[in-house]
Amino acid sequence: MKILFYMRENYKSNIAGDAIQLVSTVKYLIKRGIEIEISSDTSKNLAGYNIIHLFNTSDALFTYNCMKNALKLKKKIVLTPIYWDYTRYLPLGKTYSYDRYFWKEENMFRKKIFCGADIVLPGSEKEMRLIEDDFGITKSYAVIPSGVDSGFLYGDGEMFKQKYHVDDFVLCVGRICPHKNQLTLARITKKLGIPFVMVGPVNDLDYYYKCMRANSEIIYITGIEHSELSSIYHAAKVHALVSWYEIPGLVNLEAGLAGCNILTTDEGSTKECFKDYVCYANHKNYEEIERKLIETFHKKKDDSFKNYIIENYLWEKATENIESVYATLV
Repeated sequence: MKILFYMRENYKSNIAGDAIQLVSTVKYLIKRGIEIEISSDTSKNLAGYNIIHLFNTSDALFTYNCMKNALKLKKKIVLTPIYWDYTRYLPLGKTYSYDRYFWKEENMFRKKIFCGADIVLPGSEKEMRLIEDDFGITKSYAVIPSGVDSGFLYGDGEMFKQKYHVDDFVLCVGRICPHKNQLTLARITKKLGIPFVMVGPVNDLDYYYKCMRANSEIIYITGIEHSELSSIYHAAKVHALVSWYEIPGLVNLEAGLAGCNILTTDEGSTKECFKDYVCYANHKNYEEIERKLIETFHKKKDDSFKNYIIENYLWEKATENIESVYATLV
């Protein structure tokens, strides 16, 4: 079986959750004996491939052009949508008016992508319901949650604590931008006197400076390899990700596997995926976030969420399920 994954051209240089999900999916499918290639060439000759796997619908025009190329040879198409309408969370006003306009304009391509796929692989039932409601379609689908690498079970947290002279801290891993809501965490941890560690690339420089002004004692780390995160997770007391939404947040899974207590947003697919193993807060509610952060910080660590992740969310299980989907199409 030979599969071509279509993915945005800059997935190696602009690393985000979709890129990590793609690379990990490919890695573990190859371990299962499946031949895989990754391409961004929308005019690539696809004659030698059994299935074309489209990945992400954020850049809808690109993904639509990939789909058109696959349909020329009547290839079977699998779609991992990673879909959520982020524009519903944007503040009102002219600042984000273009973002709303552009997203709405690209929805005509998204609908064609969803309609053209032979099967859709959402990460949750909630994601699929949103697709059906937003585009008025019914499609064949199989829920394939994002996986997590078992390597995050292991890590030396003491090395990180000694290097940065910090203990019992709140960690937030993710792009530094309004969507991830680090500014609220910066203000609350400053008020509570709890050390705060931020890890991730700066997507919004003004927002980064707001965070640093709100809490001058933030430890900010960037430019590290994804595999290096494990020791930071193992050192942290809490991983907090009170974003506008998460579906459900790969870093939540990584941190949970490393044994962190988790506080995350109640928007997106988090509750469906994480059930009662983590704490939730509304990203707009400062008082609730503060209260839940205190609760999560003082909660004794246990292995319940870790064991739940091992049973349900390792990449080995996710890719076994993807392979089963492929088998129905060839």
